Amino acid sequence: MSWGIVPGSRQRHPFEKRWTGILQQLLGPDIRIIEECLNGRTTVWDDPFRPGRNGKELLLPSLHSHSPIDLLILFLGTNDLQSMYGVNAYESSLGAAALVDIIKGCVAEPMASPPQILLISPPRIIDPHGVMAEKFRGAAEKSDQFSHWYKRISEERGTFFFDAADVIKPSEVDGVHLDELQHQQFAAGIHHLVSGILDGDVVLSR
Repeated sequence: MSWGIVPGSRQRHPFEKRWTGILQQLLGPDIRIIEECLNGRTTVWDDPFRPGRNGKELLLPSLHSHSPIDLLILFLGTNDLQSMYGVNAYESSLGAAALVDIIKGCVAEPMASPPQILLISPPRIIDPHGVMAEKFRGAAEKSDQFSHWYKRISEERGTFFFDAADVIKPSEVDGVHLDELQHQQFAAGIHHLVSGILDGDVVLSR
């Protein structure tokens, strides 16, 4: 989602049209958005054909590389449902939980505590077709459970939570990726939550 494939192609939306770039504009110059996105990245699963897609492998060095970090937005899971992994939404949420645990256990210099975490439940996959049809075979049904399981992980681990399915669904072009309008809608959907977290106006209930 975040890397920004143009649906139905192998092209990439430019930064200013990806949700990260749009969110940067909405938050203003006092906030810096750092992208750490990769096409095909999973939570914890190894792609047998394209090495380096396992999100767990590079998370810790990335945390140290980009420190200090005020808020980490964790938005992974869609690629977990590629048919070759044999993973469902519950197992994907466990992958997300493993990443949350790594973040919470990392105090990277010069930080005195781990960054706050906003866990995003991925949008539902809608009728994958074209080149996505076989790659995401059975994923539409599985993705219906993303919201339930990701919210549970957020509650158990004590993170902020946002359900992307509340504001977007994938492009009709391929049923998986986001078009320009959906990137805009997602950025607008999380803008006030992110701003509130950074300003201290939104806090976790205990």
